[in-house]
Amino acid sequence: MRFESFVAARYLRGKRRTRFISLITIISIAGVSVGVTALIVVMSVMTGFDNALRETIIGNRAHLTVANPMGRPMDNVEEVIEELTTLSPDILGVGPIIQTEALIKRNKYTTGAFLLGIDPELESGVTDLAQNLTRNGGRTFGEGTLPGDKEIVLGFRLAHRLAARVGTEIAVMTDKPTVTPFGMRPGNQVFLRVSGISQAKMSDFDNLYAFINIETARMLTGRQGVDGVHLRLSDAFIADPVARLIEEKLPYRAETWYQSQEAFFEALKQEKVVMFIILVFIVLVAAFNITSTLIMIVMEKRRDIGILRTLGSSSRSILSIFILEGLMIGLSGTFIGLILGVLLAHNINAVAEFIAGLLGLDLFNSTIYYFDGIPVAIVALDIVWITLSAVVLTFISTLYPAWSAARLNPVDALRYE
Repeated sequence: MRFESFVAARYLRGKRRTRFISLITIISIAGVSVGVTALIVVMSVMTGFDNALRETIIGNRAHLTVANPMGRPMDNVEEVIEELTTLSPDILGVGPIIQTEALIKRNKYTTGAFLLGIDPELESGVTDLAQNLTRNGGRTFGEGTLPGDKEIVLGFRLAHRLAARVGTEIAVMTDKPTVTPFGMRPGNQVFLRVSGISQAKMSDFDNLYAFINIETARMLTGRQGVDGVHLRLSDAFIADPVARLIEEKLPYRAETWYQSQEAFFEALKQEKVVMFIILVFIVLVAAFNITSTLIMIVMEKRRDIGILRTLGSSSRSILSIFILEGLMIGLSGTFIGLILGVLLAHNINAVAEFIAGLLGLDLFNSTIYYFDGIPVAIVALDIVWITLSAVVLTFISTLYPAWSAARLNPVDALRYE
């Protein structure tokens, strides 16, 4: 293969009869570079968003939720908590929950919400609710506290819709029947004081959720037991084996944080795959350029091919020469694209700020996306897949021109030279 490599490199470096072929070669290399760069940057940003959202979900949702089968209430919650804490050393925190739907009203503003009843003392060991009370998006709401009796913590955007602040009194209505002198009346209204505002940086929680303590939840729903308990683990990614252990050893049903958001994560995964397929077409276009470049080089080198065949070079040797020449073009573009892609991904926020300043636009509004900058995660496996895709497409693009060169009859090649 040493001879074929030498000739392929010589053809690639040698002077052309026309500058047009040299220009097409440069364009082919540039096309592969642009495609690989785009793939690396987009995949890194999408992986970064995936990781950032995953961390946010893991922080705001319990790693595991345990409940009775068929949705029956838990009346012996203290025993359940004791059983779970002694079952595995990986269970770090356990807290009871009651969830219900409610209508929340303040003056002329009315909206629906999910009420989550929690034990404030235990909740800090399960979710990040206590830490979320201290942010408030830079607005002056006051730090707030976890809910006590007849108190409520509102999600950030939920509070914004109600124009509520810490200390505001709001009306909460549930479907619990109320006893009146005239008989049973559907619906129950209780006035609660806003003790805090939570910014979870997750649209579901900030838009839809409000938090009350267990006693207030029982008062609003009329339930004596709880709906279940939720757990924090030493590592969120061992939730599946711990869930299986709980279901094997105890008569409860366990749901992991991933299962509760499975549709969301699957959508992210599919979106990443679709973006990869779309961007591979950039590399595919560059591969067509490599095909056209090699076809023109074969036409230019007809006399050389004829001489090589006359001197004893086999068809397989000619085939290898032009395959190697195409791979040199593709690998050059891939290598340049890898370097540019990694550099651009590492500096994507600086580039975005420069473009935003140039155009006078806010390309990444942190109040919308909940992130201070564009999250980026360069994963080695993604780089490997991108490199393999570029090399495979380049290899396929070389087959037809190389096959045409190998089939060239040396007599025909030299007859008119």
